[in-house]
Amino acid sequence: MIFYLENKKNIWRAGETARSNSMNKKGKILVVGSVVWDTIFDKEFYGGTGANIAYGLGSLGAKPILFSLVGKDFKKDFSAYLKKSGVDSRVHINKKMNTASFSCVTNEKKEQIGVWKPNAYKNIHKISLLKTINRNEIKKVSIAIFSPGTPKSTYKHFREFKNFVPNALTIFDPGQMVNFYFKKQFIACFNLADILILNEIEYKQTKTILRKDPVVFFRKSNKIIIKTQGAKGSVIFQNGSKIKIKAVRPKHVIDTTGAGDAYRAGLIFGLWKGLSFAKSCAFGARLASKNIECLGCQKY
Repeated sequence: MIFYLENKKNIWRAGETARSNSMNKKGKILVVGSVVWDTIFDKEFYGGTGANIAYGLGSLGAKPILFSLVGKDFKKDFSAYLKKSGVDSRVHINKKMNTASFSCVTNEKKEQIGVWKPNAYKNIHKISLLKTINRNEIKKVSIAIFSPGTPKSTYKHFREFKNFVPNALTIFDPGQMVNFYFKKQFIACFNLADILILNEIEYKQTKTILRKDPVVFFRKSNKIIIKTQGAKGSVIFQNGSKIKIKAVRPKHVIDTTGAGDAYRAGLIFGLWKGLSFAKSCAFGARLASKNIECLGCQKY
């Protein structure tokens, strides 16, 4: 698949031409990541990076497949909510444990302070992607994002998927788990991806892991790195060049939790619809702005 990012000097390309056939047919979207009960300001919401991204895509009509590990409390409300939101949940249910939970507050600097309890999700590395989702359906996937799991689980699911669907466009999204990666693990995961996406804090942490700026470290790979910067917008890097994407100002700021996940949903949806890479990122910024106007990550 060829994606173009255009400015006055550069035309950027990501992926291979061989991917174009499946993308032109609007293949399925796979989201690999967490499903979490969020508690924000003492109120419980549906959350989790994987579920948040899938919610955004589902609400836009993309009908994504969500792969995750959940607990015995998932089916009560969460499952029905995701289904109503257009998400095809293909999750493994641990009947003895609860779904992961995250409790947080956002301080005056818009920084999150929270407590993460993985619960059932701590065993995500034991679950096989190809044994959970029908292989005929996996073959139809044209875009896949691997959002925060453990380094071990992310590499396992990435490799399972790429060995089976080598021509799909893949996104590596280590998120808040980036600090748990060793250098070799991080490189191994990104070697399986076409795109790496990080926020400002994760970008700095990756720089520490690699002992070098990620853009410099991966300059010869011809891959794309996206750094999201909140209200300052986002920047897309490839081969030493960059393009800036402006943030979309929200009507009012209620809560920034999940804005990055909404950005990713918008980015993926744009690529899935055949938009240019720059326009897809701009759409991601628009969706992130909508998320900020609501309390909770799956309300916009």
